[in-house]
Amino acid sequence: MNDLDRRLSAILQTRGADLAGLAVVVYAAGRICYEGYFGHRLIDLDSAARTLPVTPETKFRVASVSKVVTALAIMQLVERGLLDLDADVSDVLGWQLRNPHWPQTPLTTRMLLTHTSSLRDGEQYTFPLATSLAEVFRPDNAFYENGAHFASRIPLADHAPGQFFSYCNLGFGVMGALIERLTGERFDLYIDRHVLAPLGIDASFNVRTLSDNGIRNLAVLYRRQRDGAWDAKAPWCAQADDTRGVRPSAPAGLETYLPGTNGVFFSPQGGLRISALDLVEVMKVFLQGGQGRNERVLQPATLQQMLTEQWRFDPTLGNGDPYGGLMRAWGLGLHHLSNAPADAHGSGDRIVAGVSPRLWGHLGDAYGLLSAMLFDPLHDAGFVYIINGVGRDPETYRGEYSAFYRWEEQIQTALLGVFPM
Repeated sequence: MNDLDRRLSAILQTRGADLAGLAVVVYAAGRICYEGYFGHRLIDLDSAARTLPVTPETKFRVASVSKVVTALAIMQLVERGLLDLDADVSDVLGWQLRNPHWPQTPLTTRMLLTHTSSLRDGEQYTFPLATSLAEVFRPDNAFYENGAHFASRIPLADHAPGQFFSYCNLGFGVMGALIERLTGERFDLYIDRHVLAPLGIDASFNVRTLSDNGIRNLAVLYRRQRDGAWDAKAPWCAQADDTRGVRPSAPAGLETYLPGTNGVFFSPQGGLRISALDLVEVMKVFLQGGQGRNERVLQPATLQQMLTEQWRFDPTLGNGDPYGGLMRAWGLGLHHLSNAPADAHGSGDRIVAGVSPRLWGHLGDAYGLLSAMLFDPLHDAGFVYIINGVGRDPETYRGEYSAFYRWEEQIQTALLGVFPM
């Protein structure tokens, strides 16, 4: 065990804030320069023999890092001339999507990719397969939530479409529907064939389509909780993907599902199952000019569009919610860390204390999981880390110098010795 292994292992075992499992991979100058795997992908409280370790083959549901793959698919359609970033998405959806507070303002794909569409998540942003997405936005629908899926007019702030950044998962569900409408393929199948296959990786938004090896190596996502509440002294409690190596059965209605009617079912915003090593292959698309292991995913010029800032937080304009200081700049489907220190508008977005590189990528946070895929396209370098369970409420374990959680700061700081910062 080298020094970095020891530091990461110590983070995993932090008293009162331990982790279920952890995978870390660092890529630089055309090669993997570090990979480490710690803890467990499956914790069986009744049998240590049935408890299984995190390995290079472990696949995790990586939460919002999934959005990058959805964005790649969208940009493929833009590149093919099937989708206009600045056209009204209603023209593709086949029904009118408007914020009722700004009924004359079209919503565009660029707005969806940059979280400036004025859509909001509400209490729920995924819906049963039989639910039509068009119906969700109608006032008489049970999922309408009294208009909670739309920003409203607020004095002293312009939340109109295209004007205000507010991180929104539902917008990626709408883009899932766009992909289905334009291709005639189910979202998960399109991604498998046109994004993941060119990368030569075993990953999917649909657990059922993973290989047998992928099913066997799927990580369970955990929290320490008791009676549904966080409790650092409680046993690990499974939150998602507790399949125990068994391929799930197909959901009712899948065989007769009409692509384009729902779009959100396979969670375009957060449902990708992938290993840390394979997530590096996704990252390399941005570092190698759009080339995948098997074939090209995007042209360099299209990638450059994604890596061009579309929105930046401006406190004088009040043009967005910086999410506690973490989200201060955005490209097309990509988070841009701006190296901002803590200020009156929140904690900074620096990955390490002091001056940090301005990395691109995405973060994930759901079901007790934390994930990151962050990279520097100018220096052919990046890293991935995935935690499949945290032992205390992350909101009680905030970072010391940034808006990251403490575990994330510790991991990022530990990587200083191997990542060219």
